[in-house]
Amino acid sequence: MMKIQAAAMFALSSTLASGIAYAADAPAKTLYVRAGKLMTSAAEPLKGPMTMVVTDGKITAIGASLPVPAGAQEVDLSGYTVVPGFIDSHIHLNTAGPAGGETNPSYGLQTLRAQRNMEYALKSGIVGVRVLGTDGFIDVALADAVDEGTVMGPHMLPAGHPMSIPAGHSDHFTFPSTINLDAFYTPLQGFINSPADAEKAVHLQIKYGAKVIKIMASGGVGSPLDSPTAEQLSPEEMKVIVEQAHMAHVKVSAHDENTKTILDALHAGVDSIEHASELNQEAVDYMKAHHVWWDPTVFVVDNIVQGGDHGPAHRIRKGKELAANHFASFKLGLKNGMASQMCAGSDMSYAPGTGTVLDEMITMVKFGATPQQALVAATINSAALAGWSDMGTLEVGKEASFVALDGDPTADIAAVKKTKAVVFEGKVVAGVGK
Repeated sequence: MMKIQAAAMFALSSTLASGIAYAADAPAKTLYVRAGKLMTSAAEPLKGPMTMVVTDGKITAIGASLPVPAGAQEVDLSGYTVVPGFIDSHIHLNTAGPAGGETNPSYGLQTLRAQRNMEYALKSGIVGVRVLGTDGFIDVALADAVDEGTVMGPHMLPAGHPMSIPAGHSDHFTFPSTINLDAFYTPLQGFINSPADAEKAVHLQIKYGAKVIKIMASGGVGSPLDSPTAEQLSPEEMKVIVEQAHMAHVKVSAHDENTKTILDALHAGVDSIEHASELNQEAVDYMKAHHVWWDPTVFVVDNIVQGGDHGPAHRIRKGKELAANHFASFKLGLKNGMASQMCAGSDMSYAPGTGTVLDEMITMVKFGATPQQALVAATINSAALAGWSDMGTLEVGKEASFVALDGDPTADIAAVKKTKAVVFEGKVVAGVGK
């Protein structure tokens, strides 16, 4: 596995000329930004016109008419609304080829595709992502490459391999039984069959770079061998995973599509529930009482219903079967005041032609959230879930990662797709002459 990770890193560092150019193109030390309207926090009204000074990637001043520092690069966004960069709390990096249909593309090829997709994400205004399950630790390799400036992409919180049972939601292998796969179905690969396996799997994911742990408590829509109504990890296995992860100060996110596994995961102590396709009042009350984050991923299901997903037949069938419960659960959460704990995850890979967290925000509003609730979910709340305390709002001392939009997203959420410029860590990466 270490050889696989090293190979992925070598492919990134030796072949991506665009990434090398990005690393060499150091940001100006000081930016002076003019904003027509400024969203310092999605929870507060817009301000403006406003100006902002950025020094060495951090916001150093915000005011109505600040003086221009000597030698500063001036960025005129006076015709736009400037908002905090968006954070996608649930993505994956495994991607099929341009024509689809690949069973197992190499980790090196997947890494190169993922780098392309993450550059696209950043230039679309997404400045942070939680990667909730990817084979071969390619998420760790790519996160390291972004952090060191080798390639362009958003901040990444990698999970390594998700915890699953064989034939569960993480098992996409359809090879014949005559092939010996004993070396594959191991805790290192995230496959567990006992509490002891679960403990070992957590330790190994963290050893090789995971910053969050993902568990597959139930079956799912995208996997070929199971059902969303199936229970997979046992309550005992989930408790061990949470205990071991929390001992290492690492959060646990649970994929949950049915009521039984949602409740089991909650009582095990997970930090977030992903999808939550079959919430009931007991689960909602528990999540509110214990402040468990809620990542409803409504776009990925609506995209199937609307015919935008051209994936395998099993995914389309299961997505349509689950849709009514999924949307009802989303509305139940909103009705019970769960928006304050709602994050925004697209469950997408950012491959060309697929969706983003921008679509997730728009779909949240479609099914009853306010634009402000969707914006808070994709900024303040998703930053808090990821543990990124210097992101999510635009304040003095915080990271200068923000987006200029042509329109007011608090009035029309569709404006989140009208990106005119992106600044990441004090560097203009899209728009304004880029």
